[in-house]
Amino acid sequence: MSKMDTLLKKQALIASQIEAEKMKARDEVVWHVREAIAEYGITLREIKNVLVLRKPRATKKTARKTTAKKATAKKTTGRKRGRPAKKLHV
Repeated sequence: MSKMDTLLKKQALIASQIEAEKMKARDEVVWHVREAIAEYGITLREIKNVLVLRKPRATKKTARKTTAKKATAKKTTGRKRGRPAKKLHV
């Protein structure tokens, strides 16, 4: 076996260990949430209402899209509406 093969096997082993730890942490958090729900008597309807009422947060991608649209809209507003573009006084 070459050194490359052994390193690739180690990499695969580490990746599987990371995935196992992620799943373990997720299961632990789900268990805590279920315990809190049972302790405080929260209903499924209450949880759904909280999720529906929460507005999605703006991400970097959506923020960039809105600023790009605003910048292009300023340049082409006249042409979009069938009017000639404003002439610049030189």
